Formats: sequence, structure tokens, C-alpha cells
Amino acid sequence: MPIVSVDDSDHFYRLLNSYQKVVVDFTASWCGPCRHMSPIFSDLSGRYRDILFLTVDIDKVGGIARDYNVTSLPTFKAFYGRCQQNTVVGANRPGLEYAIRSL
Repeated sequence: MPIVSVDDSDHFYRLLNSYQKVVVDFTASWCGPCRHMSPIFSDLSGRYRDILFLTVDIDKVGGIARDYNVTSLPTFKAFYGRCQQNTVVGANRPGLEYAIRSL
């Protein structure tokens, strides 16, 4: 399943409520570590096809980041059944992979 870029809060919550397993990448275009993690996030989305992967650009859809207390970038959040299960802060590939496998 391809990575979905979130357009607005309604779009985000509609997707979160429609899929059992969701991983969200909170990112920004100016963030160097975010750019480093982008191809890794893309690779993982190809390997874990039963999970919906979303990107939220905090400069475009900042309200979602506030709703989930995102204070550092990149931040990855893993959800199972609409409940947040794991949070990974920073360019931490092993931590992100663990959070995904734990879903």
C-alpha cells in the first residue's frame, strides 16, 4: 500500500478510523533527520503491506501534531485499532522497525 499524505484533520481521522494498523510519520520539509528517514519509511511501507503508512507535514496540518503532543521531528506513532501503541522520536530506524513489528 502506498504512503498516504494527510491533507487535513478530517482526512487523518477518517483514515485512522478505517484501518486496524496505522503508522504515522510526523515530518516537515525543513527537517534534515526527517529527510533521512523518508526513504526508510517508504521501504518499510513496502515490506509491511497490512499496515497503512501516513505522513503528516506539521507545517500544513499542525493541529494533528498538537493533538498527539508532537514536539520533536521526526516523530513516528503506531496505532492499533485507533489506539496509540508506540512512539518513536528521532531518526531511529531500529526503534521504528520495532514499533511496526509490535503492531
